Amino acid sequence: MKRQRGMVLFVCLVLTLLMSVLAASALNDALLETRLVGHLLSRAQAFEQAEATLLEAASTLHRPRVECPACLPPTRPHALEGPWQRGRHGFFTVQNLGLSERAVHMPAGEPVRLFRITAVSAQPAARQVLEAVYAVSLDRPDPPQRILWRHRAQEG
Repeated sequence: MKRQRGMVLFVCLVLTLLMSVLAASALNDALLETRLVGHLLSRAQAFEQAEATLLEAASTLHRPRVECPACLPPTRPHALEGPWQRGRHGFFTVQNLGLSERAVHMPAGEPVRLFRITAVSAQPAARQVLEAVYAVSLDRPDPPQRILWRHRAQEG
């Protein structure tokens, strides 16, 4: 009888050890998934901030701006070097690309002024950079028309 009791104790200890290893593995997986969801949430919030900043900058296109003949986008937008303006949700820069009569999604022959807006989210952990080109009609008081958009870069 004593041998059998010792064997039951040994089997119970082995089963407890196996259950502990499974529980630790499940907790590790849950922690990893929580971190991934946190990163995805940060990236989604940063993207929303950049999009809100882009729209905020588009609302300022009626202000006069100096034309730049060879306007390149900012080289390192994450560093926020250069003429950045602070928005409610991030930073933006507006570049006047000049006049055109052949803008996409606009009536043919209609003169428009083109602007490139680069918007950067304020959130530093998962910073997002969006870029868009807007056409502002010279003949009509229509709101700016987005004719090109791209997700330029991301960090983090």
